[in-house]
Amino acid sequence: MVVNSNKSKQIAKNTMLLYLRMIVVMLVSLYTIRIVIDSLGFEDYGIYNVVAGVIILLNCLNRVLSSATQRFYSYSIGKCDFSYTQNVFSVSLNIYIIVSIIVILLGETIGVWFINTQLVIPPERLFAANWIYQFSIYSFILMILSVPFSAMIIAHEDMNLYAVITLIECGLKLLAALLLYVFLYDRLILYGFFLLLTNIVTFILYVSFCKKKYGECHYTKVGDKKLFVEMLSFSGWTLFGSVAGVTNLQGNTILVNIFFGPVVNAARAVAFQISSALETFSSSFILAVQPPMIKSYAEGNFFYLMKLFYFSNKFIFYCMMVICLPCFFEMETILGMWLVDYSQDMVTFSRLTLVYSMIISLHNPITIIMRATGNVKRYFVPVESFTLLSMPLTYMFFYKGYPAVTTFIIMIFVFFLAHIVRLIILKKAISFFSLRKYLRLFVMPAFLVSFVTVTFVYLIWSGLDRGIGRLLVVGTVSTILLVGQIFLFVLSKEEKNIIYKMIKRKC
Repeated sequence: MVVNSNKSKQIAKNTMLLYLRMIVVMLVSLYTIRIVIDSLGFEDYGIYNVVAGVIILLNCLNRVLSSATQRFYSYSIGKCDFSYTQNVFSVSLNIYIIVSIIVILLGETIGVWFINTQLVIPPERLFAANWIYQFSIYSFILMILSVPFSAMIIAHEDMNLYAVITLIECGLKLLAALLLYVFLYDRLILYGFFLLLTNIVTFILYVSFCKKKYGECHYTKVGDKKLFVEMLSFSGWTLFGSVAGVTNLQGNTILVNIFFGPVVNAARAVAFQISSALETFSSSFILAVQPPMIKSYAEGNFFYLMKLFYFSNKFIFYCMMVICLPCFFEMETILGMWLVDYSQDMVTFSRLTLVYSMIISLHNPITIIMRATGNVKRYFVPVESFTLLSMPLTYMFFYKGYPAVTTFIIMIFVFFLAHIVRLIILKKAISFFSLRKYLRLFVMPAFLVSFVTVTFVYLIWSGLDRGIGRLLVVGTVSTILLVGQIFLFVLSKEEKNIIYKMIKRKC
């Protein structure tokens, strides 16, 4: 019990630190997007999104690969095996070098052909599009090669260092956007170049800090072929899941470009910037809870593992609800405050993206446990194969003349069903997970709390005039209703204690 209490205190400390970091990163990132759209214009921003959008989405892939590597780090750290951890680092670096070579080969052949022959890009902007594409490829290579180092920081639960590096990266991206006002050269090309420089600096920081602080982060030749095969298999299936997700999102972005052009792409890009900000929000908690969940599985402490599982589901959903509910009702006011100009497509796309983001965020606790088991093939293959249905369905509806918003509706529907598939696979994988308990402890309370809150907020929202005043009223009322119901009816005593510890740490 004392050990579990110490773990909970560490989780509380790391969670508060990561949320403080997240607030800064999210605010700076949203302001950066405002500057970039104002500097580039809707058309160039749409081109950037469709050409370099793979790299934008590969930020998600980077996090997933990092989580896969963390699984082996956390497992070996939980077993207190320094030599094995060093071997894991060396093997993971080998694997990601191989992945980088494959990306370069495919990117410089098929990718170049696709950019120049298949996308809808104004002829006068094709030169700039090719430059931004090249910068994006090598930015992604640097992101991939930094994974073994960033994963080591998180596995050691050294969130101070992680927060510092990510804040520096965020600040450099803001500087890159501000510099667009200074230089007179093609701003689209310059933006891609500045982002490449940002990734170079970030990579150097990860490597230098890790080599100084962690003895495991020194490359050594590993003769253990079994470890290589195990990590390659695990990372390969995790990579399959990540690539499937990226293909799904970027594939739909390309379809929007082909059927509706770069201006509608810009509206979709704004919506997914909001999704990215929300993903950063939810992943901040996941970064704190993932190492102890994996270590608990490695130690055989399944009781504590399931406590963390149910708490993380509740924490993610209700925190997302506090943010998403007022944003859904007041999206026009928020976009008006955030951007210099906005379209009705941005409003509609952004509202639906909030729903999509809430659904997709709930997979994290399930995915952590499945990674801890090591049996990721039986998880990622059926789940991601199912989610890939979104792209052909989108093409079919676009071909029949349906509007661009259809892709968001399809994604919400497909990913909701995919979550059900995740739960079924989890139930088959581990005997100590109960679907009935999941419905009783999480799903039913979440539905009732959401229904009551949405009903009351809608009644208030519909009776007030649009403006900052209504935004403040809706935000305040929805937060009070949600927090009140959560503490009265949802959280257990132990979960309330964890929240109290987080608040004390912050104070």
